[in-house]
Amino acid sequence: MMKKWIGSALVYLLLVVGGYTAYSFYAGEDVSQGDEGSHEEHQGEEAHGEEEEHGEHEEEGHEGGHEDHEGESTSEVQADVKLDGEEMTITLTDLDGNPMDSLEVNHEKLMHLIVISEDLEQFQHLHPEKVSEGVFTAHADLEEGMYQAFVDIKPSELEYVNEAHPVMVGEHDSHEDAHVHLEPETQWTKEQEGYSVTLDVNNFSVKENVVLSFEIEGAEPEDYLGALGHVVVVDEGLEEFIHVHPREGEEPVFEAHFSKPGMYKLWAEFKLDGKVYAFPYVLEITE
Repeated sequence: MMKKWIGSALVYLLLVVGGYTAYSFYAGEDVSQGDEGSHEEHQGEEAHGEEEEHGEHEEEGHEGGHEDHEGESTSEVQADVKLDGEEMTITLTDLDGNPMDSLEVNHEKLMHLIVISEDLEQFQHLHPEKVSEGVFTAHADLEEGMYQAFVDIKPSELEYVNEAHPVMVGEHDSHEDAHVHLEPETQWTKEQEGYSVTLDVNNFSVKENVVLSFEIEGAEPEDYLGALGHVVVVDEGLEEFIHVHPREGEEPVFEAHFSKPGMYKLWAEFKLDGKVYAFPYVLEITE
C-alpha cells in the first residue's frame, strides 16, 4: 500500500513538473517571438522615420540646389569701373578674380560703354580700347555730378548681366531722391542742328514687343557701328538697361521688350552727315 502511494505521488510530481516545464517552454517561446516582433516593428518604424527624414533632407537639398542654380544665372563676369580725371578704366574679371579677356566683337567693338547722368540729361556712348588683359580705358569728358555706367560686352563663354556702375565726378553727393521722375512724352519730333527725327511707337505694353520707327528729315542715316542706328533705353531709376539695333533692312525700325511697366528714357543714335547725334524721348510703358 505504501509503495502504491509513493508511486502515485511520483507520477503526480512528474506530471506537475513536466506540465510546468512545457508551459515555460511555450510561454517563453511566445514571449521571445513577441519581443522579436516588437523589435522588428520598432526597426521598421525607425527605418520609416529615417526614410521620411532622409526624404525631407533630399528635398531641402534640392531646394538649396535650385537656389544655387538661380545664383548661377547671375553674371559670371564682374566689371569694375573707375574714373581718374577724364580717364575711365574698366576691369573685367571672372568670379575667381582672374582677368576676363574672352570677348566677341559686337557691332564693330569689343566694348560699348554707356554713361548716363543721374538726372537723365547727359548721355555718352563710348568705346573703350583694350590696354591689357581684361582692362579697357576710355576718355570721358563729364560735367560734375553723379553718373551710372553700363558696360555693354558679349563674353564668348561666360554669362553676363549688364548692371549699373556708379561714377561720381567732382564732390557731388548722391541721394536716392536725386533721381528724376519722368513725365510722359508730348513731343515726338526732336530737332538738332537742322535735323529732325520723329518717333512712332506701335504700342506701349509689356505684353508684346514695342516697335520703334523713326522718320529722319535733313539727311539719310549712315552706317554707324555696323547698323543704321542704335537705341539705348533705361528706366527712370537707372536700373534697367536695354540696347537694341534696327531690324534688317534699309529703314531705322527697332524692336524692344520691356520687362515691367514704368517710365523710360530712350536715346536714338544716328550718324547724319558724318556726325553722331542722340535724340531723346520718354516712354510710358503700361501693363
